[in-house]
Amino acid sequence: MKKIIYFIALGMFVSLSLVSCLKEDIVSAPTVNQVKMYMTDKSGKDSLITQPTKGKAMKFVVITKADICSVWPAGDRQIMKKKISIDGGKTYADSIDMFNHPVLTISDSYLDYGLVGAKGLKTSQNAEGWYCTYTYKTVGTFDLSIVVTNHGYNGPDFNQVVVDSGKITVK
Repeated sequence: MKKIIYFIALGMFVSLSLVSCLKEDIVSAPTVNQVKMYMTDKSGKDSLITQPTKGKAMKFVVITKADICSVWPAGDRQIMKKKISIDGGKTYADSIDMFNHPVLTISDSYLDYGLVGAKGLKTSQNAEGWYCTYTYKTVGTFDLSIVVTNHGYNGPDFNQVVVDSGKITVK
C-alpha cells in the first residue's frame, strides 16, 4: 500500500511540474507594430517627422511588446585602419579578422552584425514603446533594422526576430 501511494504521489508531482514548465516554454515570436521618428521643434516638444535632418538629434520610437529591443540605424561605419596602396592610390582595409572581415571601430549597420565593433543602439522603455536618440552625420539613404527579443537572452527560450524597417532618407 505504501508503494502504491508513493508511486501515485511521484506521478502527480512529475505531471504537475511538467505542466507548469510547458506553460513557460510557449513563447510567441516578437513583432514590431510601428516605428516612429521624432525631432524636437522650436518650442521644445517632440514633433513627428518622416525625414530626419543631417546633424540634428532625432528619436526613434519602436512600438512593440517585445522584452528587449535594439535599433540599428546604419548611419555610421568606420573601419579600424586604412592604407593607401602603392599601385593606383586605392584604399583597402588593413585590419581584418581571421574570417577575412574588416575590423570596425564603429558600426551601427545590421549587415555588420557579428563583426568586431558592430552594435545596435541601446533603447529605453516608456509608455509608448522602446526609444533611443540618434544623429545622422551624413546625407544619404540608410537601412533601418530593428531587433526584438522575447523571453530571455542566450537561454533556451530565446526568441529573436530581425525586422527590416525600410530605408530612411536623410536630408
